[in-house]
Amino acid sequence: MATAKRKSTVPVIDDISEAYDILEPGKKKVKEVDIYKQKDPTGGKKNTNYAKLKQKERVTKKMKRQLAAVQQRKQNKTTQEELFASLAEYQLDPKTVRQLSSTTFMQDKNRLDREVAPEFSAKLKAYSSKAKLAETLHAKDRVQENYFPTDDEASTDEAEDDEEEKEENEDSKQDDSECEESETILETRHKQAGTSSALTSEEIRQASKTIEASIETVSKEIENKVRNRQPKEKITVGKKVDEDEEDAELAKDNLSPENKIFQRTRVVVERSPEINESRQQLPIYGEEVPIVEAINDNIVTVVCGETGSGKTTQIPQFLYEAGYASDGQIIGITEPRRVAAISMAQRVGIELGQPNLVSYQIRYEGNRNDETKILYMTDGVLMKEMEKDVMLNKYSAILIDEAHERSMYSDVLIGMLSRIAPLRAKTNSPLRLVIMSATLRLQDFLQKRLFPTVQPKVIKVDSRQFPVTVHFEKKTPEDYIYASFRKACKIHESLPDGGILIFVSGQKEVKHLINKFIARYPISLEEKDGELLVKGSRAWKSKKKDEVKALKLEDFEETKEKVSENLDGEDLQENDVGGDAWDDYDEEFVDETPLNDSMGPPPSNARPLFCLPLYSLLSSEKQQRVFQSPPDGTRLCVITTNVAETSLTIPGIKYVVDAGFEKQRLYDPITGVSRFVVARISQASADQRAGRAGRICAGHAYRLFSSAVFQDFPKFAKPDILLKPAEQLVLHLKSMNIVKVINFPFPSPPDREVLDAAEKRLIKLDALSTTTKNGKTEARITSLGRILSMFPLSPSYAKVIAMANQHGLMPYAICLIAALSVREPLVPVYSLRGDTEEETKTLMTEVLKMRRGWCGQGPSRRLGDLLVLLRSVFCSEDVEMDTQACHKVGLRPKAMIEIRQLRTQLTNIVNTSFKDTENVVMELKLQPPSPIQAQMLRQMMVAGLAENIARRVDRSVTDEEIPRGAYQTTKLQEYVFIDPCSVLYTEDPDYVLYQDIVQLGEKKCMQGLMTVDYEWLPTLAESHCSFGAADKEVEPKYCAKKDLIVNSVGVKFGPLEWSIGNFDREINRDIMYYRYFCQFLLKGEVVPMLAEYAGKLIAPPTTMVKSWAKLQQRTENLLNALIEKDICSRVALVEEFEKDENFLLQEYLEWVPESLHGNVSIMWPPIEKTERMGRNKKHI
Repeated sequence: MATAKRKSTVPVIDDISEAYDILEPGKKKVKEVDIYKQKDPTGGKKNTNYAKLKQKERVTKKMKRQLAAVQQRKQNKTTQEELFASLAEYQLDPKTVRQLSSTTFMQDKNRLDREVAPEFSAKLKAYSSKAKLAETLHAKDRVQENYFPTDDEASTDEAEDDEEEKEENEDSKQDDSECEESETILETRHKQAGTSSALTSEEIRQASKTIEASIETVSKEIENKVRNRQPKEKITVGKKVDEDEEDAELAKDNLSPENKIFQRTRVVVERSPEINESRQQLPIYGEEVPIVEAINDNIVTVVCGETGSGKTTQIPQFLYEAGYASDGQIIGITEPRRVAAISMAQRVGIELGQPNLVSYQIRYEGNRNDETKILYMTDGVLMKEMEKDVMLNKYSAILIDEAHERSMYSDVLIGMLSRIAPLRAKTNSPLRLVIMSATLRLQDFLQKRLFPTVQPKVIKVDSRQFPVTVHFEKKTPEDYIYASFRKACKIHESLPDGGILIFVSGQKEVKHLINKFIARYPISLEEKDGELLVKGSRAWKSKKKDEVKALKLEDFEETKEKVSENLDGEDLQENDVGGDAWDDYDEEFVDETPLNDSMGPPPSNARPLFCLPLYSLLSSEKQQRVFQSPPDGTRLCVITTNVAETSLTIPGIKYVVDAGFEKQRLYDPITGVSRFVVARISQASADQRAGRAGRICAGHAYRLFSSAVFQDFPKFAKPDILLKPAEQLVLHLKSMNIVKVINFPFPSPPDREVLDAAEKRLIKLDALSTTTKNGKTEARITSLGRILSMFPLSPSYAKVIAMANQHGLMPYAICLIAALSVREPLVPVYSLRGDTEEETKTLMTEVLKMRRGWCGQGPSRRLGDLLVLLRSVFCSEDVEMDTQACHKVGLRPKAMIEIRQLRTQLTNIVNTSFKDTENVVMELKLQPPSPIQAQMLRQMMVAGLAENIARRVDRSVTDEEIPRGAYQTTKLQEYVFIDPCSVLYTEDPDYVLYQDIVQLGEKKCMQGLMTVDYEWLPTLAESHCSFGAADKEVEPKYCAKKDLIVNSVGVKFGPLEWSIGNFDREINRDIMYYRYFCQFLLKGEVVPMLAEYAGKLIAPPTTMVKSWAKLQQRTENLLNALIEKDICSRVALVEEFEKDENFLLQEYLEWVPESLHGNVSIMWPPIEKTERMGRNKKHI
């Protein structure tokens, strides 16, 4: 019997010299050996260590890198010799060098006198290429993807590394000894040169020869090792064959693949001399090189510079010239305010000389195009863009401007980019993050929690603004509006030229002060040679002198006198001087404060005061007027809210009047109620306001409070993320698969209670659902939640739109939600003013009557203020957004334009994001909704905003004194009331749904009301209801309208548990649900055609729910047939009958006498027959 040859498991390779070592992830390295062991050629002498000899013959990767580094060092030394030789020809003596000067940085003209000339080392040292860099984020060893070494393999690798390390140490010693020789020669030559620090050409040549000889010696040894060894080429899974060559190339520069330097193509920009001169005046201009180098070398850079230092306009230009937009990518800058994004984009476009390269993008408008290289945008725009491209691959750099304002979206952006930027740094398209702040509170941006793997580079730019003298009041005045007016008047009448900037808290105060200034310092116009000139201006004085010189005696014979025209603000507007500066003013609060009573008349030589407003609700065109020069002969006076505190630098401002107040929106995260209050600003904000006075020359800041009161101000304002509702923020992060929002790297994390309360509200909206995994409960986003996150709206409003895809309601829902999302589209009736008191009353009456007429009659009237809001949008479209027409009916034109833009945006989202829906056509002019549509809109609002429901307090059931018209909300313990301007003010409905609660005097008033039918609450707001236990003595019943088996239970609504009566509620879906369905099926309640056989059954239908029902086979057969098909509703039963006409026939025949089997068989199935039925029926 022949002996079978044993098969070897080792792969057979003919040419052993070309064998490959195959490595696979997670598997033990297979050592290749010959199948037949060869005899030892030396006879097996013990003194020979063949393993060591074999190890010496190996050519490792480090040896290859060493060879490449030596060759590179040789090339560098050759270049160095040529460089020294060429420089020696042009070297100047120290005396000539001291006579030279530079005008590049005029702000540092004495720097050469202060700084000491650098001292260089006396000897040149050639450093070995083996010196290792400190391990950083970008210099870590690359790990093979999906590779997990075993214990045996790890130990083998360690042994090989030890051998390579020993070999390297020996080579390193030899290199160092050879380098010492060259260093000794250079040092000797230098000593012989005496005090001269320059090397002669002969010395450089001889030193280079010595260095070259040492390099050649080392390279020859490595080359010999390579020739004497036929290397085994190693192939690693997931790695290219020629990657060793790439590693050798990278070793030349001591760079790891992650720390690769990206060469960018610099861009040369030609600017006019005027632009260059204005840029050189900015403090940041002289810091271009340090800033660009810091951004190049660091993933995250924090630039701290005062407002006005130029960081917003100049740093994007620095990066553009450094080539950050030369490879098709964009430089993005986020701004917290829309007006800043627009104005900065325009300014940078002018400075670059190419406006088409600089664009802006805000919520509803923008001029972004294919040529855009620098994009200014609001932070919300970048957040929406991140939803589509979370890595922001279009951008090479993101600059977060005004980070000290701590807006909610900017904080979220910083948290997201703190993780995105390090990830992009490992790719071939790195992203640089630049955080720009105007305050020195940098701890929030440098904390380890925010940047765990990188250390941000901090650059502080010294402000070169002029000194500002700060003046405090000895005693803090009670009426800061009167104090502001009085202080500004004194400045205007007694101090030299310079613009005045007055900070107040709100829009009404801005208008109030402007009206008073116009009355006290009107702009008078006089016609000279057919030209209207401001009286007192230079042009007017020049014309006046010419008239005096040309005056003749016969001119006095004219009896008609020339009367100069004293024009107020309205006449000024008509003559187009100063534009439409006062077209949106009204005479508010004319007699509320005696501003002029305690002050005498202005001096006769007082110049006119050119007053301009600045607040957020002002249109963009009117906001831009503050950057234009005032008319000749007038002084500029800007009355503003905190909009001008940061972002904008108004030219010509020398005096600042700071009342020390601002309007804040306080939000209660637990109740969800927010309200506006006038509160003190922070010390940082006060310093920001004062800094506005030192931009053009030495300025003055007048603070209308004492220094003691200033010390009580908070040092910094609270971040915006701590003051706003968190529902939209939490939902947005959940949609990006961030399950644990509490672990998100916020610069200032919200309290856990705030995030928990937001999650609970989202759960009630069905946007989130709780799941338990590994014993931990988590709130994850639902399919509805993902739909809601697509809209730039509050989740409650987004749910209303998501429910509107029925009965043609989508256009109305979009229009209504757009109007509710825009701030103050309607002018409050109590804010309307006429020229006289009588005209004011007439205007208020007409507007209120018109709005109540918009509300209509009948069922549609129950939509209340929401229907008025809809009709106001329709009205603005009818007059085509005409400014005068809108003002006449009490509408804000800017808000109406914003509503139209939001309608367009929401319509596009619906059409592009939901393929199952029909395309929605945005009709600008809609007809009023029908009564049925108005009722459905009310129901959708209840489903989305159920927590905003209030109930009228019944004064008859309690003995305590309750104010008339008091309502109780689900959030507040105190009473609230209906706003007097509401169309439902006189109706006192039992239940209302409100949009906002505002403080009016001593009362809290609800605005944006509609009525609610409490019968809807158990169905539309089920998550807000608590249901009592069903009465066990009362049997469930079948509800044909709902197609459900229900039971009557008591219902309570809201956290205060308002009792709203008993309602039918579906019973639990268990085995008893199916038994009751069988019972009602046999009774004929589910299928009426079986009702005629209900009294002829062998057993009563109630047998199905008896405890002994299992003893009868007929009950189990019917029950099992329904459970098998999962049928417990009439709809499901009819669908099954249409599929199978004999379904339940056999089971039902067991319940009827045999004499009726024929009739039942003919009648079956017990539903209305269609044309297709009868084909598969079997007659029994």
